[in-house]
Amino acid sequence: MLKVFTVVFVIFGTVVGSGFASGKEILVFFSQFGNLSYIFISLAGAMFFFLFYIFLRFGKRLTSFFEQSRWMNLCMAFISIIFCASMFAGMKSLFEFFDEWLYVLCISLMLFCAILVTIRGVKGFERLNCILMPATSLIFLVVLFYAQSLSSNVVFVTNSWAGFLYAPLYVALNTSMSAVVVSKVGGGMNKKQTLFASLFSTLLLLVFLFLGNSVLQKNSAIFSSEMPFLFLVRGNKFMFSLTFFIILVGCFTTLISQCLTVKSAFEKYCKNEKMASVFAVFLPFAISSLGFSQIVSFLYPICSVLAIFVLGVELFFIFGKDKTHKYIFR
Repeated sequence: MLKVFTVVFVIFGTVVGSGFASGKEILVFFSQFGNLSYIFISLAGAMFFFLFYIFLRFGKRLTSFFEQSRWMNLCMAFISIIFCASMFAGMKSLFEFFDEWLYVLCISLMLFCAILVTIRGVKGFERLNCILMPATSLIFLVVLFYAQSLSSNVVFVTNSWAGFLYAPLYVALNTSMSAVVVSKVGGGMNKKQTLFASLFSTLLLLVFLFLGNSVLQKNSAIFSSEMPFLFLVRGNKFMFSLTFFIILVGCFTTLISQCLTVKSAFEKYCKNEKMASVFAVFLPFAISSLGFSQIVSFLYPICSVLAIFVLGVELFFIFGKDKTHKYIFR
């Protein structure tokens, strides 16, 4: 079971980035649809489970496809760079609470750690998540349960079935780009382990999506905030510190997963692994100057459309190798 939970926390770490941990991503893709958002989250959960299972079950095949397809690598690199830029922007927004000298020190340390873990590859990412994500998950639950007791006003949102489009976009955005990492960590797992890893990963995500959405539904006053959860608990220094830590860890773990994806794409053109790692970190860092809120609110929806295309190609490649869909799950 150790391997199963290692994979679960790696998957969780690829999804829980700055947008998720701050509440902004949940707001954009789900909470804006009012009570229907719970239905859309359930739909997203079913899609997450299916895709996690596919990526883990057929990881070797998918990895081979990534290694052979230059144009697919370029598409994934583009979206992953936007993801990385968002994580950098999120961390820079957090560091703005510090004095200038500490801000510069934290930015420098963040860049150094990102380059170091990216150079070490997937194995280094597995170790990082096994250390950070269990504690972060528990702290996140504490923050969300505390936030449940806060309520500025009830949200009145016109029910919209557009969430049936947003849910697939959200799932595609959070899975198509992490497929490289997920498919690699699933190596050596049997069908039972794959099933449990997919199920536990999905359930863990659903717990936080439902709780986070419930908090946002009770507090429409924070909808315009750049980081809703952090803004909501600002009156409690202890909870503010915990939320700060959660968002920072979420930013960093998702940043690394996307840097690894960008690195994998760049290695097609740059055979020097260390140079590819450095470039995979510094390019999105430069783009992060656009700002966290702007990237999540405007670039994420655009990238999610391209992510749907990437995900479709990935699934076509997997299923296209077999005569029937039934054969895939035998």
